[in-house]
Amino acid sequence: MRAMFISSLVLAFSLTLVYAFQFFYPDFMPLFSKAFPPFIAGVAVVSSGFALKKYECNLRVHFSIVWLCFAFWMALWFLGEVCWAIYTLLLNIEIPYPSIADVFWLSGYVPLFIGLFTYVKTFWSVLSRRLIGTAAGIFLISSIPMSAVLIMPVLNLEEDIVAIFFDFAYPFIDLVLLFMAILGLIIFFKGSLGKSWLLINAGIISEIVADVLFSITTAQETYYNGHPLELFFHWGYILFLLAFYVHTKEL
Repeated sequence: MRAMFISSLVLAFSLTLVYAFQFFYPDFMPLFSKAFPPFIAGVAVVSSGFALKKYECNLRVHFSIVWLCFAFWMALWFLGEVCWAIYTLLLNIEIPYPSIADVFWLSGYVPLFIGLFTYVKTFWSVLSRRLIGTAAGIFLISSIPMSAVLIMPVLNLEEDIVAIFFDFAYPFIDLVLLFMAILGLIIFFKGSLGKSWLLINAGIISEIVADVLFSITTAQETYYNGHPLELFFHWGYILFLLAFYVHTKEL
């Protein structure tokens, strides 16, 4: 497991360097930005598949349903990345937003929420009101500054209603998922599954930052393929695939 952590850290650091020094290879960076996401998302799908295999994909087994949801979530996000790549690489649409890719990404939140909710609900009895209140407090504290950062830049610019919907949908759904993930972390923090839940929380936080920055930059028309904010999307996938891998080792 240590080798997996080191490999993930090296990959995350290497991606940071790629984006930090992109001015040395301006022609390569847009291509990398379009082609890499399906790859890292595909690796995350494979990782979720190994975790699902641990439960033999038996619908009569409670946790098998949970991991089937997680695998379905990753598969939908992978399809979203593939759609974005098709739009940008084959159809020459530089920023296909909103598009069919967003349908896959938003659809992926459904099985993710079901998986998180089902997992947490199984151990709901160990949560006290104080702990639930703590998670709710974190949710509220996170939503206030995010709203302040996001609302004015988006509403002050001229966007169609569909784009505005997606601008707000991603980060706020992320926050709801973070609330569920925090509850899971509270339940398992001192147990054998603590590491995987910590990684899931970190991955969701990375997605929140990425979605907020993406919504703002697309609204301001300052986003481009190869923008450094994409690192948060990549780091999110790395954290998720690592969480899936660690979970199989901690069972």
